[in-house]
Amino acid sequence: ICCPFAVPLIMHRNPYLIFLGATLFDLILAIVILSLFATVYPDRFRTVLWQEGGTKGWNSDPHQRVYDYANYRKSPPIPLIWDESCTLCNLCIAIVTLFIWLVRFSIMSFSKQALDFYATITVNALYDILLAGLWIYSACLQDLGDFSDPKHISLRPWYLERGCSEVSPSTRYGCELMRCSYGISVFAA
Repeated sequence: ICCPFAVPLIMHRNPYLIFLGATLFDLILAIVILSLFATVYPDRFRTVLWQEGGTKGWNSDPHQRVYDYANYRKSPPIPLIWDESCTLCNLCIAIVTLFIWLVRFSIMSFSKQALDFYATITVNALYDILLAGLWIYSACLQDLGDFSDPKHISLRPWYLERGCSEVSPSTRYGCELMRCSYGISVFAA
């Protein structure tokens, strides 16, 4: 006879199963995040989305920078949301997440033999605090606005405000990926 309270009782008796389930969930999340940011990293979509938003008047136009350079005008700095450093930072945070998973898994593997149960909880809590801080920073970085053109100020990236229904079909995939990467960063935080 199976009782509905059997699973919580088993988990209560063996906290190792709780850590194993949480670690498996962390592994799946880390792999999804890493694959998502690795797909976005080499400027596959960032410049295209910037150009699409600039063409529609939703943010600054990157073509204006070429015009400024050709006419020897000083161009404003590239907004951080469209800069390569933003994408690189997100990829690095995803790599750190996977590395922390490996460290956490190795600590959990040795916790039954060598480490105290409370030491394992403390180390996991410290890793969670570190990862939460990194993912909060990543989500804030992805939510930055574009203030480089006073005529087309964007408080948030246009793909987060407007969605992907109004863009060209060639840009829609990149738009959906960037929205998904922001959503998963908020979830990871």
